[in-house]
Amino acid sequence: MASVARPFGITLLAVLHVLQAIIYFLGGIGLIALGEFMRRGYFGMHRFLGGAAAVIGVVVLIVGVLYLGLAWGLWGGKGWAWTVSLILAALGIIFSLISLVFGGFAAIIVLILDAIIIYYLLTPHVRRFFGEYRSGAPTQLPATQPTQQSPPPSTGNRFCSNCGAPVQTNEKFCSHCGTAAS
Repeated sequence: MASVARPFGITLLAVLHVLQAIIYFLGGIGLIALGEFMRRGYFGMHRFLGGAAAVIGVVVLIVGVLYLGLAWGLWGGKGWAWTVSLILAALGIIFSLISLVFGGFAAIIVLILDAIIIYYLLTPHVRRFFGEYRSGAPTQLPATQPTQQSPPPSTGNRFCSNCGAPVQTNEKFCSHCGTAAS
């Protein structure tokens, strides 16, 4: 994990994934119980349907465990959790667009939320938290160049010590990452 503080939005996403996992756990347990009641003939349905409900309940429980793992990864700044969150949000956008084509206009809310999540996950401070942000500056000088760095040209521009983006002389903070300009 990077030494960067966890952004509030990532904390919020992790907590929402924990709540989502709890809902999946409750739904999975409910489906397993419903399947058992159906297999015993309490609802007058075929026993096969009870078995199918129980199997679906187990799958729902597994999805709940996966969301709990994703919440743990987000909380800890794991790079794989950032990637999985991007993929899930992109899939959400795709399914929302398909739903909109077939007249499910409520899917526009999911579409907007997933677009916001993708935008947020791609911001520099969030990417830095997950170790996914690479500044354009090389980490090591090639052996053919002298080890002493020359001062930046006096064009009036400075460069952010954190991300390497140009900072105007009158700016107190980097407009790219928000770090205090020195």
